[in-house]
Amino acid sequence: MKHGIITKFVLAATAATLFASTVFAGEGAKLVPEPVRAAGKITVGSQQTFPPIEFREPGASSVTGASADLLTEIAKRLDLQLEYVQAEYAALIPGIEAKRFDVASGGISDTEEREQKLDFVNYMQSGGSAMVRAEDADAYKTIADFCGKSVATLLGSRVIMAKVEEASAACTAGGKAEIRAEQLPSAPDARMQLDLKRVDAYLGDFPALVYMGAQFPGKYAIVGGNYMLTPYITSWGFSKDNTGLRDAVKVTLQEMLADGAYKAIMDKWGVGGALLPEITINLPASKR
Repeated sequence: MKHGIITKFVLAATAATLFASTVFAGEGAKLVPEPVRAAGKITVGSQQTFPPIEFREPGASSVTGASADLLTEIAKRLDLQLEYVQAEYAALIPGIEAKRFDVASGGISDTEEREQKLDFVNYMQSGGSAMVRAEDADAYKTIADFCGKSVATLLGSRVIMAKVEEASAACTAGGKAEIRAEQLPSAPDARMQLDLKRVDAYLGDFPALVYMGAQFPGKYAIVGGNYMLTPYITSWGFSKDNTGLRDAVKVTLQEMLADGAYKAIMDKWGVGGALLPEITINLPASKR
């Protein structure tokens, strides 16, 4: 009887191990295109200056952040390595089109306009907000308060710029001065312009602004506390002829949602509130 119990235990343990391996390998691994499998890696284009989503610590060579950790886990489950290619935000879509890398990352958002060129795996809810110097916090409540003022945002931030242009048109229609917008290559550049008082606000992703503000306690404030200029869905971009890798990443992240790994990584970086209830392809904020 005792031998039978041990045998059943061993068989059950073996089955559990096999099941765990199958789950870990996942369905996504079967979808990896042969050229990517042969190369053994996924190349990721990223500005690497977008905390807490994807960035490098001063003096560090490795990329870290919520997106970086998600992609690292996805690559691990696909039995691939990750290789980062530094690219400014405005160069991410052209970089995919030129085959410089497999994935465009680092805070890019899915829009219907961008879907004409790329496909997107959606992984995070986000939105554009405005960060100002702490001493100016009481002066601004919404974008309408920036009539006649200047703002900075990242070069290529079409979603945010569209809202700024809309608000600026409302300013002039109401007899006020327009909002002046300056587009800069990176978040540190925009913050520097704010520090130098050359602009009155930095417009960027809410999670990134909160993280940046936390690095300099008392120096900055988010307009309205958590004012969202516009909602959007942060995503990874793929070439339209690379649907195999796109689907492999999507399916694997969906598995990570189911087993809790997705939430654990997002919570680690303080963006657990930005979880998507389902991992989707080409579903921007405008369609939700």
